[in-house]
Amino acid sequence: MKSTSYLIPSVFAALLHMVVVVLLAESWFMTEPEHRQVPRHVQAQLVDFSERQAQQLEEVKAKAQQKAQQEKRALERQKEAQRQAELKRQQEDKRRADKKKAAEAAKQKAVAEKQRLAEKKKQEALALKKKAEAAAKQKAAVERKRKQAEAKKQADAEQKRLADEKRKQAEAEQRKREEQQRQAQELAVKQAEAARRAESQRQAAASYEGYIKELISRNWRRSPGTRNEIVIELSISLLPTGKVVDVQVTRSSGDSRIDEDAIRAVQRVDRFEKLQQLDPVVFDRYYRRFTLRFRPEDLRW
Repeated sequence: MKSTSYLIPSVFAALLHMVVVVLLAESWFMTEPEHRQVPRHVQAQLVDFSERQAQQLEEVKAKAQQKAQQEKRALERQKEAQRQAELKRQQEDKRRADKKKAAEAAKQKAVAEKQRLAEKKKQEALALKKKAEAAAKQKAAVERKRKQAEAKKQADAEQKRLADEKRKQAEAEQRKREEQQRQAQELAVKQAEAARRAESQRQAAASYEGYIKELISRNWRRSPGTRNEIVIELSISLLPTGKVVDVQVTRSSGDSRIDEDAIRAVQRVDRFEKLQQLDPVVFDRYYRRFTLRFRPEDLRW
C-alpha cells in the first residue's frame, strides 16, 4: 500500500491533537486570581481570546502544513530512493539476466562445441571402423583364399593318401588272398597227407584188431547157457610193448559170469606182442586205450 494514503489522515489527526492540547492549556492556565491587595493604580488591558485561539490555530495549521510538506518531501525522497532502488534492482536483474543469458549462451556454445567434437570423433571413429572393416574383409578374403588353397592342397594330399592306402590295401588284400590260397593249398595238402596218413594208420591199426580178437577168443572160456544175442564191451589199456595194464567192462552183457569170462580172457592173453611193430603214434592213438565189442557168435570155440 502507498504511503500517500496515510498522509491526509495523519495531518488531520495532528491538527486535532494540537487543538485539543491548546484548549487544555488555556483551561489550565485560566485559574482563579489570588486574593491580594490590588494596587491603587492598575492599568488594565483587554485581551481578545478568540483572536488568540485563531492565531494559535493558524500557527498549528502552518506547522501542520510545514510538517505535511516535510513529510511529503520525505515521502518523495523515499519514493525517489525506492525508484532508484527499483531502477538499480532492475539494472542488477538485467545485468544478472544478461550474465545468465551470456553464461547460458556460453554453455550452449560449449555443448554445441562438445557435440561437434563428439560428432567429429564419432565420424573419425566410424571412418576408422570402416577402414578397419575393409582391411579385415580384405585380410579375411586373403585368409579365406589361403585356407581354400590349403584345404585343396590337403584334400589333394588326402585323396592321394587315400588312393595310396586303397592301392596298398588292395595289394595287401591281394597278398592276403594269395597267402590264404597258398595256406589253403598247403592245408589241403597237409589235410590230404594227414588223411592219407590217418587212413594208413587206421588201416594198419585195423589189421591188428583181428589179431587182438583172435587172441582173446582163444583164451575165452564160455560159461554154459551163454546166449548168442548178448553183447559186451570191454575197455582195455596197454603199454607200447603190448602188455595188458587194465581191462574193464564198459557195457555189461547182463550176465556177470559172461562179463567175468571176458575179463579173464584178456588177462590170460597178458601181452599182444605184435603191437610192438606199430608206429608209436598209431599205437598211442588207437591202442593205448581202446574198446572192443564181442558177441558170442563172434567167438571161436
